[in-house]
Amino acid sequence: MTALAFEFAAGAAPARPHVAQGSPRVLWIDADAEAIEPGLEMLRRHGFEVARADSAAEAQPTLDGDGCDLVILETALPDADGLALCRKLSEAETAPVLVVARAADTLDRVAGLEFGADDVLPKTTHPLELLAKVRALLRRAARQARHTAQATLETWRFDAELGYVTAPSGRTVRLSPADAALLRALAARPGVVLPRDALVALLHGEGSSTGGRSIDARVARLRRTLSACDGAGDMIKTLRGGGYLFQAQVTARTGLAA
Repeated sequence: MTALAFEFAAGAAPARPHVAQGSPRVLWIDADAEAIEPGLEMLRRHGFEVARADSAAEAQPTLDGDGCDLVILETALPDADGLALCRKLSEAETAPVLVVARAADTLDRVAGLEFGADDVLPKTTHPLELLAKVRALLRRAARQARHTAQATLETWRFDAELGYVTAPSGRTVRLSPADAALLRALAARPGVVLPRDALVALLHGEGSSTGGRSIDARVARLRRTLSACDGAGDMIKTLRGGGYLFQAQVTARTGLAA
């Protein structure tokens, strides 16, 4: 079914989280190399890039540099209070923290959670459960990042059937049928460079005798109208060489009332 409405937010499409683009990066801070070897091997075998640090000091260059997508932390460190480090990492909000507790008792696990860990596992956990927990935490972090990005964007709504555009402030303008058709053609192709002749074909059909220059006047009129709607006209970019681009994050919806 053809989309009758659009929601769009100013700006280019957001970068996807690192964990969706390549090998997720895990920093494992633990001095007991032998005990964690099975878990390290499991993560690496399933495509994770894992760096290991014996101490807080050894981990600091990674934390200060490119960072990582997730930290696995043993709280018993030779040079620092592991729980204090957990709290510091949690407050920085740069990556989820999975604490592996040497003791398996409830108080030890509760302490990790109280100090900001996203989850706590006993150190004796099977590598398969560790793998599943790491994947779950990364999925949760990716969802939270997307939700945060969406929440901070100001969103306009466009009812393509009725021609109404509503700004985040509630200000509304009504487009003429011609302007609504042009905005619909642009919004349906966000981030795509559309030359004049391509827009003519979209609006009037292939082989139309309408001149490409007429598109310039229509785009200028649409941009002026949208600019009165909290500056939405700025999303329409004019490119050298006679092309136009709708620079926005767009969600097409069927039957969304603007």
